Amino acid sequence: MKKWFFSILMLSALPALAQVNCLTTTDQLGPYFIPNAPLVINDTLAPGIQVSSRALQLTFFVSNNCDTVDLDTLSTSYMVELWHANATGAYSNVDGNPIDFSYRGKLELTGLTTVLFTELPGIYPYRPSHIHIKSYLTDSWFTDTLVTQLYFEGDSLIPFDVASTFPERWIRLDSSSSGYSGSFAFGIPMPIGVKEDLLSDWHVFPNPAADRINLRLPKLASYVRITDAFGRGVFVGELNREQEIDVSAWPRGTYIADVDGIKRLFILQ
Repeated sequence: MKKWFFSILMLSALPALAQVNCLTTTDQLGPYFIPNAPLVINDTLAPGIQVSSRALQLTFFVSNNCDTVDLDTLSTSYMVELWHANATGAYSNVDGNPIDFSYRGKLELTGLTTVLFTELPGIYPYRPSHIHIKSYLTDSWFTDTLVTQLYFEGDSLIPFDVASTFPERWIRLDSSSSGYSGSFAFGIPMPIGVKEDLLSDWHVFPNPAADRINLRLPKLASYVRITDAFGRGVFVGELNREQEIDVSAWPRGTYIADVDGIKRLFILQ
């Protein structure tokens, strides 16, 4: 059994904000893709958390034109096949390692967000910690498969790797005694099966934002409700067709704006 060890993975402790991608860039598939991986059960990539200090919680979003897509409006689901090395840098099912699909699985994204629990990937020789991704619409007449890799901001090996040219795919992690957590938004082209008016009726920008957000609404007076990541209301009211909101006093983080049942996710940082 081939195993690789790396003594120290250095990750800076930065606030975990969703990495927003208007269109996610591609990357190589890598040599260790194995088809027919099992579905992820209970949001946990098997075999689960083996070392508590390496626990990793990732929240995934799907975005189109920089706006978050409510996947429940899709006529098809969005599947993410993902695989990564274990803590020692070894991949299952290859190089004489156990054929048990460890840290390989298919995660079906639903709603506005989907959470995945796994371990921080180990270091495969000379490469920063990373997760391989192959994602696609599962039931549509046209499937545009995204093949890419996700990295972690602050990894000391990134400057020496091709990952250094793709900062839009570095996940910013928040570290604590219970492990790591972070978020990532997959930016995809126009999803097949989503009515275009659901994606173009209204917009929130800039995203990410700092002190102010602008809402461009579909009609002269729209009912708007904004909640934080925990579902707590921070703004409720009727706004004009295009209006600016001062958010300088709001805590930095992820927010969801709901206009007449159509939701958009935005980030304050």
